[in-house]
Amino acid sequence: MPALATADLAVLVAYAAVVIALGAWASRRQRGTDAYFLANRDLPWLLVGISILATAFSAASLLGGPGEAYASGMLWLQLQVGDLVAIAIVVAVFIPALRGRDLTTAYEILEERFDHRVRATASALFIGQVLFRTGILIYGPALALATVTGVDVRWAIVAVGVVATVYTVLGGITAVIWTDALQLVVVLVGLGACIVTLVGEIGGVGTALEIGAASGHWRVIDLDQPWTSVRSLPGAVIGYGLLAASVAGTNQQSVQRYLTCRDVAAARRAAWTGWAVGFVVTALTLVVGVLLYVYHLGAGPAVVAELGPDAVFPHFIGHVLPPGVSGLLVAAIFAAAMSSLDSALNSLATATMHDFVQRYRRRPVPPPRQLIWARWLTVLWGVTAIAAALYVAGQGTLLALAVRYMGYFAGPVLGLFVLALVPRRVGATAALLGAGLGFAGVLGFELFARTSGAFPGLGIWACAAGLVATLGLTVVIDTLARRREASGQR
Repeated sequence: MPALATADLAVLVAYAAVVIALGAWASRRQRGTDAYFLANRDLPWLLVGISILATAFSAASLLGGPGEAYASGMLWLQLQVGDLVAIAIVVAVFIPALRGRDLTTAYEILEERFDHRVRATASALFIGQVLFRTGILIYGPALALATVTGVDVRWAIVAVGVVATVYTVLGGITAVIWTDALQLVVVLVGLGACIVTLVGEIGGVGTALEIGAASGHWRVIDLDQPWTSVRSLPGAVIGYGLLAASVAGTNQQSVQRYLTCRDVAAARRAAWTGWAVGFVVTALTLVVGVLLYVYHLGAGPAVVAELGPDAVFPHFIGHVLPPGVSGLLVAAIFAAAMSSLDSALNSLATATMHDFVQRYRRRPVPPPRQLIWARWLTVLWGVTAIAAALYVAGQGTLLALAVRYMGYFAGPVLGLFVLALVPRRVGATAALLGAGLGFAGVLGFELFARTSGAFPGLGIWACAAGLVATLGLTVVIDTLARRREASGQR
């Protein structure tokens, strides 16, 4: 395995120093948990919009996007249509409902509508969802560093987790959002440098377009894909669209950003900005993957047989890119990981502090000590995230892992929010049982499908299945409870 050149190491060290310095700068602005968790609700919408994208765009996206396009072409771009549908729903329904209240976490609205048990359940599902995802977020750059330099994956996991935890602990949400903007710039510059290098190696744009078109890699829609596939149009628009709606409308990481904006209009602009920038960045990663396919097929060396799709991009970074540029790409991978990981850690600390510690502690934490608690909770979740990364390492391709784990949790949570916002009123116990049984049913079905091999798993439809199960079971349970109550009164 190659070793990073001095120029590459200099780029990485400079990047790490800048993000930690931003965390230290932001720490001087902290005067309490409202600043630590919500930046005093006064951040510019453009900055928040970039942060929304950076939060969703992880190392799994930066590495998995080229790997996906290398294997299957541009079909993954269809998911942006599902994202567009989701953002339209969130902007029209969720943001006004959330910003119309004095909230710190998204799940407080569920206690207003139902009770504290439903709030705690939704928050716990969020924590479970994000905890598994943080493992994937750290595993991605660790995989890249191991491929490029030969460094042990476990040490790389620890390094990424520690750096992200340090600046998140120091600066809270302000540091998270400002570093997200910096990290997006690093990602864009890195992708641009990679595309220019690949086009030069291939022999020009015309050659890349011709070879890619002949293999079908530039095709965005394939109507022959099975509907169960995320690469099918129904899977991308409906299956992924529901997952995206849950993430954008009920996930504390997204909601926390809406709450940092000045008002509803600013939060809506931030949401649209996040989608637009996300479309561009996703397209760029897929273009890199198609160019890598053309490069290895026509103008470059054969890919080592044992390399999987996710390792093709790191292999190119370590073996082809010149010193300095390869360091920039490794920094971009770390930037993509940390821009999601820092948000996850801050949101996990926020949910834990407000939905559990302050809600259930016999004596609420006094204001002078709340900031100390918030920082220690961030440290705790940082350590837990590193452990989760060690657990998920090597279990599957990055994008498949991210979609699989998120779908299990997202459907029941989205179902609870739908029940809270629709005019029909159902009981808290019915909603609680519906969400619990819906989550258990989807997870049980998926485990049975994977162990028996009798039929395929839910895949991209896991969130939709969880949503339908939660809504259907809740309505049935509530109806039966009302009938029993009515018969008891006769």
